[in-house]
Amino acid sequence: MKKFLPILTAAAMGALALPASATDFIGKSNIDFFYAELEGGYAVFGGAPLNEGSASELQPPAGAYGTALLGHVSIDDGIIGGYVDRAELWFSYFDHGDDTNAGGSISFDRNYWEVGTRFQHYYDQNAANKMMWGFEPFYGEFSATANQVAPVNRGVIDQSIYGAMLSFESERMISPSTMLLLRAAGGVYGSSADYNLTGGTTASDSDTTAGFRGQLAIGLKRQLNARTSVGVIGRVDYFSAVAVPDLATGNTTLRNDGLVDASIGINLNYIFAGIYE
Repeated sequence: MKKFLPILTAAAMGALALPASATDFIGKSNIDFFYAELEGGYAVFGGAPLNEGSASELQPPAGAYGTALLGHVSIDDGIIGGYVDRAELWFSYFDHGDDTNAGGSISFDRNYWEVGTRFQHYYDQNAANKMMWGFEPFYGEFSATANQVAPVNRGVIDQSIYGAMLSFESERMISPSTMLLLRAAGGVYGSSADYNLTGGTTASDSDTTAGFRGQLAIGLKRQLNARTSVGVIGRVDYFSAVAVPDLATGNTTLRNDGLVDASIGINLNYIFAGIYE
């Protein structure tokens, strides 16, 4: 986690779950622009532990995350036949941290990356306080490695997830240049996982399942000038089915457990092209 935190915080300070907005555009009728966002910060993870209920229980408690995002807003003509007012494409990476049990006999490392798109429609395009619905397809991969010293075992899990969420977002002005951002989203995903255990014990397993994903987020965004804004974002992200080794079978097969990610980060938004006045 330490090796990733400075890199992600400095190079990726953008927005996975919250919208990009420019308050200077409110009330204007000719708005069609492109923007980029970076976000990075600190995340705390709970759930989906290795060897649940045993003396060697492991659960990476904290790590870093970063997101890069590109977006397009078109108030006049809209996007995709006029039904979409804002579209976004993002890539995110979460380092869940490295954890070792008290005796140093087991270590566990897990990370997650995803790419996704977001298509949103405003209730009232020119309102100062905006509300919008969104549809968000995504694809992601969890990668986990568990190393046991005695007996020597190495377990590797690769899990792919693919799904979509429906989202509701609200942007409320609390001062002429400061905005409160609220978000709730939920949806389903399919999952395919492969597991290989090598060393003193050799085994392999695969699992296909479905899960639920939900998000809640809140943030504050400050408009610095016509092109640039900065914000603080907090969010909770829940996955109902993350693959981990199953202690009941001696860790030779997989089980699924829920994972919660609570994060806080710094958001930077910059409008780099288009009509914005």
